[in-house]
Amino acid sequence: MGEPGPFLALSNGDAEANNLLVRACGPADARLIDFEAAGFTHAMADAVCLYVPCPAWLSVGDPVASGLADEHRRALARGIPQAEDDRLFGRGPAAACLSWALIRLQRVPVLDVRAQGDDSRLQLVATLEAATRTAAGCGPLPHLAGWVSRIATVLRSRRPDADQDLSDRTRFPPYRPRGG
Repeated sequence: MGEPGPFLALSNGDAEANNLLVRACGPADARLIDFEAAGFTHAMADAVCLYVPCPAWLSVGDPVASGLADEHRRALARGIPQAEDDRLFGRGPAAACLSWALIRLQRVPVLDVRAQGDDSRLQLVATLEAATRTAAGCGPLPHLAGWVSRIATVLRSRRPDADQDLSDRTRFPPYRPRGG
């Protein structure tokens, strides 16, 4: 991620679904907003929101099964042709998601002092597990993915409120407003 090579791209720095405005006429007229953290970074950094839940628990489900991951890759290849090369692209989703998971782990001391039942601990576990699934699907970085998975297991065991079945789409739909 630190040496993006051909994948260096201008990013708004916060490319989550909450910062994408879609008009009633559809995604063809979508607008990206919130550029206060804009800069040049690895293009896959903006794709993390496709794989892991963002702060408002917004998620796109399984981007591989839905075809969204492939669609993103095709769109990326229009501007960065190297995205079509499996050798060059292969590590991208895994590295980006595991990097994001490591950044989010910095929040553990803050989350540990929050009241029982605070959703932020469960969301951290969901982020770590989603990053691990992404890495497993891409194949690279097995040791780092294994470590992140073990951290998620430890966090689940430390806090009962972080040990829930996230596959229940009734309790955890793709979009769950804060406090819901």
